[in-house]
Amino acid sequence: MSGLIINKELFFSIAISVISVLLTLQSFNYPPESSQFPRFLCILMLLFSFLILIRTLKNKEGEKTMSTGSGFISAAKLPVTVFASTAAYLFCIGYIGYFVSTVIYMSASMFFFGERRPLPIAAAVLVFLAVIYALFVSFLGLRLPEGILF
Repeated sequence: MSGLIINKELFFSIAISVISVLLTLQSFNYPPESSQFPRFLCILMLLFSFLILIRTLKNKEGEKTMSTGSGFISAAKLPVTVFASTAAYLFCIGYIGYFVSTVIYMSASMFFFGERRPLPIAAAVLVFLAVIYALFVSFLGLRLPEGILF
């Protein structure tokens, strides 16, 4: 094997760690009353990425790919797809609303990751949206982003 060998999980955990740190730093630009929750989520994401990093470094027999050529491209395909779909989701929230965007994003993500049965997809989406509505709208009294549909 020639070239530099990297582990998919190692690449993923480092990339998520860097993104988490950047997003955490960005959250300090938000108004104080609305920066706590994003900061909490970013720090939680950073913690989990460190756990993945530690587990990967302990496990020397992880799945390895070439860092150059098609191995690197295949290793990066899933994270790039997830990142791009999440970016599209965040963009759509402002135009078609939180609820419609979330239904589309969650359903498409579940389908992409292998769930093909409509009932589990619908149940997961409905339960998630009910919890978000109860927590943010009913309990905290916050308004979720509205678009042209909702």
